[in-house]
Amino acid sequence: MKKIAAVIMAAMIMATAMAGCGGSGGTAENVDLTAVVTEIDNKYPNEMKSIDTVDDLNKYYGIKAEDVKSFAAEYSKSAIDEVVLVEAVNADAAKRVADCLQNRYNSKKQQGASYSAEDLQIVDKCSVKTNGSFVSMIVSANASDMESIYTAALNG
Repeated sequence: MKKIAAVIMAAMIMATAMAGCGGSGGTAENVDLTAVVTEIDNKYPNEMKSIDTVDDLNKYYGIKAEDVKSFAAEYSKSAIDEVVLVEAVNADAAKRVADCLQNRYNSKKQQGASYSAEDLQIVDKCSVKTNGSFVSMIVSANASDMESIYTAALNG
């Protein structure tokens, strides 16, 4: 009888341990955003310029350094394309980052409306998205496919 109880106890411990390892379908803890942008660039080669410092992220988007845990960003000097991926330090910071990126998105949309119907069509199919503490703005004719790469990385 003691052996049966020990086997049942071991099975319960094993089941609990395995359940603890299972994912909840949420956001991955450690996402290398630079690797995500590199994968996007490899699949969709472009002439984009990287934003390498948090100071530049603030200069271009108004995102404050204290809100950023990690990021990867690049923009085109001659086209509408722009990829900005930010991991915020917490949910409140993610909201502030999303607000900054939404302002940039609105500016790009206004620019497209003023200068290029083709660019406006591209921007209209894009948006700012928040997934937990991760915030993204991907503006490109290939945005849907690029977002799939990003989402796959988040879901790890």
